[in-house]
Amino acid sequence: MSEKPKGKGDARKKMKTSDKGEEHHNITYSFDPSYKLNEPEIQKVADADMFQPMYFLRTHSKNNDPADVQTQIWQCSFEPRQGKSDSTNYTVATCGGSSVCFIDVESGGVVLKYNRNTKTATAGEILYAQVWSRVPLDDLGLNSITILAAAGGRSTVVVMHPEAGVCYQMFRTVPNKAAAVINSLQFHPKKATWLFCGHQDGQIQLWDVGVPSLPSYSVTQVHLLTIPAVARDVYNLTFSATHDLLLAGCDGGLVGWKIDMKKVETNERLERTMFVLPDVDGNGTVLDSVVMVRDDLLAAKCALHGQIYIFSLKEALKKRTVTKNAIQYEVVVKEEMMLRLRWSDTDNYYMNMGVDPRSCILVCGDDKGALWVYDLADYVTGKISSPITNGALLPLQEPVKILEWPELEDAEVEKARKLRLDTYDIVVDNCAVSRGGTHIVAVTSNNMVCIWKRGPEVSDT
Repeated sequence: MSEKPKGKGDARKKMKTSDKGEEHHNITYSFDPSYKLNEPEIQKVADADMFQPMYFLRTHSKNNDPADVQTQIWQCSFEPRQGKSDSTNYTVATCGGSSVCFIDVESGGVVLKYNRNTKTATAGEILYAQVWSRVPLDDLGLNSITILAAAGGRSTVVVMHPEAGVCYQMFRTVPNKAAAVINSLQFHPKKATWLFCGHQDGQIQLWDVGVPSLPSYSVTQVHLLTIPAVARDVYNLTFSATHDLLLAGCDGGLVGWKIDMKKVETNERLERTMFVLPDVDGNGTVLDSVVMVRDDLLAAKCALHGQIYIFSLKEALKKRTVTKNAIQYEVVVKEEMMLRLRWSDTDNYYMNMGVDPRSCILVCGDDKGALWVYDLADYVTGKISSPITNGALLPLQEPVKILEWPELEDAEVEKARKLRLDTYDIVVDNCAVSRGGTHIVAVTSNNMVCIWKRGPEVSDT
């Protein structure tokens, strides 16, 4: 198939930055009144093994170089649904280099692009992480806006309202350390403006980014809490609303903190749980990817283990033991408690999973440009008995499909006399699955946004 590069002149709108707000806002230490846990009903798809390559886009090129194969794109995520519970949103955000792109996966078009190069960005201000949040503007949640936060080098956080094309907030979490880096972000699902920032040095900061006052977008962020480092590098953050549990994949393993609003208000130490996962061939437990399959089911991937672990937080928390001061716990998550998925035996790190809670399709890329697709619906519902539904231990489960990197015609790279994309390893840094599993988006180490669509192969004739 032909590659569809995106570069200069591609975005239809450019994002503008508003003036920094000066008014402080009051902090309330309670859940948003409009919050409801609306976990989607599981809907298994019959063709989870049928995804076709649609668009391979080069959207984050430095200086709009159409042959840029150096810029890494680190994360991708679909915009949260709006309106009806069965609605689907086809906008995906991607971040890498100094930019964030918003792409329509149906058309392959970039509908909006924010580029820090046009502002005050430096070489050290690469964007590594992003996260969406739907912020209520009233207690009932009848009016709301969807925002996206992105962060990375120099501990800089930017917050934007894509629908309006506005980047309205920018701040640094560690202003006195130029080398500070944010690796991961996570909004609190019950408190839409509370943003957890996972840093390279292992600390996690909690900020209230506030509700912008429209139409001026004036707002001021407030630092609420710093969670001390347990280990260096907080690679990923995710959250279980059922258990009020913030989960972090670190180079020292999997750690969870119970986010107690009262303790946040009084700045008390949070209850912490260390999840001890199996050791494979003495390779340690560097947790380089964590996602919630469902609100109680966690998927975790350890570098060099060659497998993905899925287990119930409810069942794991039942087995924890106190280790210190009655607020520090440990639980050994044994294989008998897990559904285990076979994955690549690569020795590369930091390839992140994506999942759709409705279809229960989970995807993880490897360092060859391939996507490993798993259909988990029958395991989650118990149609296939496994440890996550209190069944017996199963052998490693195979993916339903491995989507290989397709042959691409790359005229721009050939014109620039650069090596082909597949000459070196193509590391898939992150994957995202759309609601209902209609699309998979993957982003790579060689500046590609890869869009796959579920369905039969379409003939060129």
